Amino acid sequence: MIRKINCFTKISAAAMLAAMFILAPHFISAQMPVILIDNTDVYTSKKKPSVLFDHDLHTGLAGCMDCHHHYKDGENILEYFDLFEGAEGVLCRDCHAEPGTRFMGDQDPTVKGLEQAYHSQCIPCHRESAGQDAVGPRTCMGCHQE
Repeated sequence: MIRKINCFTKISAAAMLAAMFILAPHFISAQMPVILIDNTDVYTSKKKPSVLFDHDLHTGLAGCMDCHHHYKDGENILEYFDLFEGAEGVLCRDCHAEPGTRFMGDQDPTVKGLEQAYHSQCIPCHRESAGQDAVGPRTCMGCHQE
């Protein structure tokens, strides 16, 4: 026996399917694997090993906007829907580095170089958890592992 599907059901199913395709990149990119932070085009001579960053682990500890930001007049104007893989401005290096510019001392002092940007995002959280039950690294080599 063949059952006819009414028009409302077809439209509802099409709308749900369309929503899934539109929203999928946001949900997929929110679940990123371990990322190697090496930026070899910026850091041409590194003193410490690269960092393996577990994005999934960190999203369980902090909100997206705790790390990702775009400040205008002292306010983070970045929106959650701006965060997807490949989007301009999502990676620290998008705003804090130009290839070959490890040290940016001659620029506006309110603009942080890439190394400063990473460290000012990571170190305070790791230090805050020092006296608690957190298992995060608290030394340079805890993140910069061989």
